[in-house]
Order: sequence, then C-alpha cells, then structure tokens
Amino acid sequence: MLLGKARKIVFTMIVVLFAATAFAATNNLGAKFLDKAEQAMEDGNTVDAYKYVNQALAVTKDEAEAANILYFAQTVYTQRLKELQASYDEMALIDIQTNLDKYPRVENTTIKRLVKQIQSAQSNKEKAEQQQRQDAQIKQMQQSTNTMKEFAEVAKENNEIQKESQELIKEGFEEQRKTTEAQQREQNRKLMVIIFAVIGIAVIILIVILLVGFIAKKGFKQQEMQHEQYVQAFKLLAANQSQTNRIMLGGITDLYGSNPTLRLAGTSTWAPAAALPDVDLSETDEEELKQLAVKCEEIGTKIDQATGRKNNSKNVSELVYKLSMQLGLPSGLAMLNFCAAMVYDAGFLGIDPELLSATDLTDEQKKALQGHVALAEKHLDFVPKKYWSIFEDAATKHHENIDGSGYPKGLKGDEIPQIARLIHVAESYVSLSSRRNYRQTMDKESAIQKLKEQPDLYDTMVVDVLNEIV
Repeated sequence: MLLGKARKIVFTMIVVLFAATAFAATNNLGAKFLDKAEQAMEDGNTVDAYKYVNQALAVTKDEAEAANILYFAQTVYTQRLKELQASYDEMALIDIQTNLDKYPRVENTTIKRLVKQIQSAQSNKEKAEQQQRQDAQIKQMQQSTNTMKEFAEVAKENNEIQKESQELIKEGFEEQRKTTEAQQREQNRKLMVIIFAVIGIAVIILIVILLVGFIAKKGFKQQEMQHEQYVQAFKLLAANQSQTNRIMLGGITDLYGSNPTLRLAGTSTWAPAAALPDVDLSETDEEELKQLAVKCEEIGTKIDQATGRKNNSKNVSELVYKLSMQLGLPSGLAMLNFCAAMVYDAGFLGIDPELLSATDLTDEQKKALQGHVALAEKHLDFVPKKYWSIFEDAATKHHENIDGSGYPKGLKGDEIPQIARLIHVAESYVSLSSRRNYRQTMDKESAIQKLKEQPDLYDTMVVDVLNEIV
C-alpha cells in the first residue's frame, strides 16, 4: 500500500519536473526569437523582425516575458504598417490582420488607425481606378460613335467612287481587250523566237559535242598509236640494233653480271664505252624489254595521278630519251633511260596524298617529302635485277646537284650517275615550262636560260644539248 503511494508521489514529481523544464525551454525559445527580432529591427529589416516577434508570441507562456514581447511587437507592427502605407502589399496587410486576430493584445490605437488608413487609401485608390476605367470606357464609346459616323461618310464616298469606277471600267473594257490581244500576239512572236533560238543552240551544242567527241577519239587513237610506237620501237631496237649497241646495252646495265665496273655510274664523258665483250640479246631479253616499257608507263601514270602533274612522267621520259640519243649513248641504253625516267618518282606513291597536295610546307613536311627518294624500291619490284642499277640511280639520285648541295647523299660532279643528271635537267625543264599551282609557265627560251644560270645544279653539257633539241 505504502509502496503504491510512493510510486504515485514519484510519478507526480516527475511530471511536475518535466512540465517545469518544458515551460522553461519554451520561455528560453521565446527569448531567442525576441533577440532575433530586435537584431533585425536594428538592421532595418522590418520583415524579419515581424516574422521573429510573431514566433516569440507563439511560444511564450510566461506573463512577464509575454509583456516584453507584446510591447516590442506593437513597435514592429506599427513600423511594418507604415511601410505598407508607402508601398502597399495586399498579402502583407492580410497577414497582419490575421495575426492581430490571433494576438488581439498586440493591437493598440495606433495600429488600428494605421490599418484603417491603409484600407481607406486602398479603397480610394480602387475607386479612382474604377472611375478612370469608366471614363476610359465612355471615351472609347464616344470614339466608336465618331468612328461609325466617319465610316458612314467614307462608305458613302466609296459608293460614289464605285459608281464612277464602274463607268470607267465599262469605258476601258474594250480598250483593255484590244491591248490584251496585242500583247498575246507579241508573246506568241517572242515564243517563236525563243523556240528557234533554243533549236539553234541545241544544234550548236550537238555540233560541239560531236566535235569534242571526234577530237577526243582522235586523241585516244593518237595515244594508242604512240603507245604502239613505243612498243614497236623496243621491238625494232631489240631485233635490228647493231652488235655494238647490243654489247653496250649488256655492259652498261651489267646485263649478264659480267663486269660491275661498266655501270658508268659517274663519268665525265658522255661518249659510249669502247670495246666490250661480245653479248647477244636473246628473244627472251627482247620480250622482257618490251614488257618492261609497258609496265613503266603504267606506273608512271599512277605517279602523275598521285602528284597531280599531268603527263609529267611521259614528258620527262621522252626528253631523257632524246637527250640520251643526242649525247651519243647507245640506243639500248637510251631506251632503258627512257623506262627509268618514267618511274623515277615512284617514291611519291608511298607519301601521304595530303602532303603531296599541300602548298605551304613546314621544314618537317619538306623533309618528309624529300624522303620519297628512299621509298621507290617497293614500287619497282617488277624491274629485272640486271637492269636494276639504272632504275635505282634514277629513283634515288635525281635530286643530287653538281656542287654537292643536293640530297640524299650530297654527291658531286662525276659522282652523280648519268641517268640522274639527265632526269634532273629534264624534270626541271618540264616543271619550268608547265603550269603549276604555285607559279605561271615559262616559255622554252626562258626555261633554258634559267637552267644555264645554275651550273652548280645542272650538268652544263646536258643543258646545252637540251637547248639544241627543244
């Protein structure tokens, strides 16, 4: 029994203690909100002061503390209402009225007066705006009435004008009909002229097409004949050249591997070599030379397509052949020079096409472009081993200069093989006398003179012979 009463007493004390703690916490919270409201008021932020003082009113239960908050709340509400007088905000006024209903003790005479003044001013403002709208409507109605009167007058004038227009239309109808008929006749005449002109142009175009086709067909036929002439030239050379020329061809190209020193890689004279071993060309050799020429022409076309130099291989090879013959080289050697000159730039087939078409090159790109002299071998694997020395000299040394300033090895004078010196002169002449993207073409005399002015680059004997044959 006593234990039960003790439990009740202890429970009651705990409840009282909890209530006291909660009451104290609530009063502390109200004091914190009051401090925030006062700080906001000092900072001139009436909106936040109004918010915090309402929160303080909501949580404060202590009468003494509530009195302090109530007094400060009246100050905040008064200041907030004065702000609304200067800048009306309907939602803010409604919020203040709601909180005044919630905390009636806040409302005093000043607050009531300010609320009524704001409401009265807003009511007067609304009435004034309503009066303005009514005045505007009345004015608009008056304008509409005036507009209707003006419209009626304009309509009347339009009716009169319409009657006059109908009379004019009736009077002008016949004249218009006559004018239309005349215009139709003129259009028919112009149409006939256009038809005859189109027919005439079509006939001219047809004639031009037929003429172009005839010229193209003739050109193709001429190319076929020229190709056949190259083949026949090899065939005749292989079949009819003298025993001396056969010996020279075999010696210079080391046809049978008998004497590597007869290569004439570098010699100061262009005279043919003297007594050589007796060598006969077999039918197999003759056929081999013919097939070599056909293959070289095919590769030369691919090189010109890659470099964008139309007919360059053909022009250079023909010039090299003429120079070889004029310099007194054997016919067989001249034909091998002709074949090698068609494919001397085979290394360009291994260069990036974008680099070949570029105009402004960096030093690194120029060096990469010069590297084409080392890339020819894999594109010339069809060349028989016994002829390889001439093709190798043509592909790798055609950029060597007489004074040693060329590349890739900087060879000088007689160190440069004959085929390389021939191609260097022929290529430069063809380049100077052909139109390129980076310059205009030169006439033959100017191109020859340009070569003569550079004896440090070109074999002067070859340039002199070039001057005789072009």
